[in-house]
Amino acid sequence: MRKFNQTNIFKVKNFEIGKPGTVFIIAEIGINHGGNFENCKKLIIAAAKSGANAVKIQTIDVNESYIKNSASYKEFLGKNFDDEELYKLKKISEALGIIFFSTPGDFKSLRRIIKINLPLVKISSGLATNIPLIQEVARNKLPMIISTGMTYESEIEESIKAALKFGNRGLGILKCTSIYPAPDNSIHLKSMVRLKNKFNFPTGFSDHTIDDLATCTAVGLGASIIEKHFTLDKKLAGADHRISMEPKSFEKMCLKIERVLKLLGREEIKPNSYEIKVKNKFQRFVVAKKHILKNEKITRDNIVFKRCSPKKIGIKPKDFNKVIGKKIKKNVQTDQPIRKSLIY
Repeated sequence: MRKFNQTNIFKVKNFEIGKPGTVFIIAEIGINHGGNFENCKKLIIAAAKSGANAVKIQTIDVNESYIKNSASYKEFLGKNFDDEELYKLKKISEALGIIFFSTPGDFKSLRRIIKINLPLVKISSGLATNIPLIQEVARNKLPMIISTGMTYESEIEESIKAALKFGNRGLGILKCTSIYPAPDNSIHLKSMVRLKNKFNFPTGFSDHTIDDLATCTAVGLGASIIEKHFTLDKKLAGADHRISMEPKSFEKMCLKIERVLKLLGREEIKPNSYEIKVKNKFQRFVVAKKHILKNEKITRDNIVFKRCSPKKIGIKPKDFNKVIGKKIKKNVQTDQPIRKSLIY
């Protein structure tokens, strides 16, 4: 299996996506704004307060993307913003310290995204095999994150090759299950690990489950990007609201992610600063099992391993064979630590 030899980390605004110890958290607004600018503004503000690093919407021209009067055409009709509105939403997000980007559904929408200079593009699962669109993103030197729902591994590889061929400036891959909501037995987070190990790009999880367990598990498995649908009210009409997180739940998820990162810590195996301080308190040392007289030999019968006062430690158990047969310089009391200075 060939491993792609690319630099993992890529920068979008001030966030280094793929940097160890970080997770790029995306609040997926999608079309939960209903085409209303003020609703979208409220969603962005709430997402920023909830801990998101970025917000994402979908920019789709229904006449370019769907057959007229189809279910998708009707669902997305009237849910688009004009260029001026998109630019304002971008500036609102920047003022709040989060990244605003979009999923283009077609070439016309991609050109609009490029025109207002959005810093990142999301390729949806439905477009993950659309090589011409991926190549156009790459030609314009835009970093992209590709969702991989409904795709085979070979198709993902083809899309990545297409992006790299045209000088892509940064690439992330999201494990995704295109079911809404997605049941636990459809998630297969091990495949996310496989994507990460094979392609060597920042890899993450687009979560369509009903809670945050899968997200936290994904972070524990090494996800550096998390995408979760976001709404102000799950009870609102619309396909995505019911599988989205409301602000309080989203905030709790972000805090859990932060905790998981702390739990993961470092790969290096060594005691932490607190453990170093208490190490002598909890470990055992060689002490006299009974009264040992001056010039008496140390044997297995007259020593034992016990906890000692941290200020009065003896020889470590791993070194006890070095003292067997040695003699005591002066009388030693029961439970007195055996130190090197006491033997000859």
